Amino acid sequence: MKQIVALTCCRGSSKGLRNKNIIKFHGKPMLYWAFKEIYKTKLFSKIILSTDSKKILNIGKKIGFSTKGLRPKKLALDNSNVFETHKYEFKNWGITDKNSIVCVINNNPFITSDLIKKTYLKFKKNKFKNIVHLSKEISYDQIYYRQCEKKGNKLIHKFKNELIKSKINRSQIKKFYFNLGDIRWASVDLLSNFKKYNLHIAKFGNLHLPINKLNYIDINDKKDLFLAKKIF
Repeated sequence: MKQIVALTCCRGSSKGLRNKNIIKFHGKPMLYWAFKEIYKTKLFSKIILSTDSKKILNIGKKIGFSTKGLRPKKLALDNSNVFETHKYEFKNWGITDKNSIVCVINNNPFITSDLIKKTYLKFKKNKFKNIVHLSKEISYDQIYYRQCEKKGNKLIHKFKNELIKSKINRSQIKKFYFNLGDIRWASVDLLSNFKKYNLHIAKFGNLHLPINKLNYIDINDKKDLFLAKKIF
């Protein structure tokens, strides 16, 4: 029988918010809330923490994460590919598609055990073949064909034909979504290669669980943190 594994990756040098992964959030290191909800699911035989920071590693151990020491610094640079980190950790722990079902879960206090379990059930129902994400519905003003690129002092629309054909009445507009990478159920093979992962989504699409965007904050800076604390 395959083990079910959770992997959380935390870089030491978070840029937008200093010490984001271990900053105090309602009296606990932010990493505490992620572990608490992952553990609460009772799904996982291993909850692994990958980090390049001794401080994060020590706090993660105390909280309850499993670790095998620090990952190489080359996997924690500003331009590092987190899928290479996945690949490194899978190899480090002997995790393969033959012996494991894997979920990569980001350090976000708004991830709940309920969201993890519901996305797992979608993955299981699909016989663990398709990628599963959380998703957010996109507001009208953020629909892809309204996107522009700055050229000189002008904004040039990237999707001109779609813009011209678009409807003015919002009730006539289809719903659009974007995927959140905070929960990723997928095969070890796909989670080890970013290009393969995207090719799979482009070809087959992915399963998703829509969330209430008013109750879910992606914390990247001090303003996000302030709002997150209020909502949480």
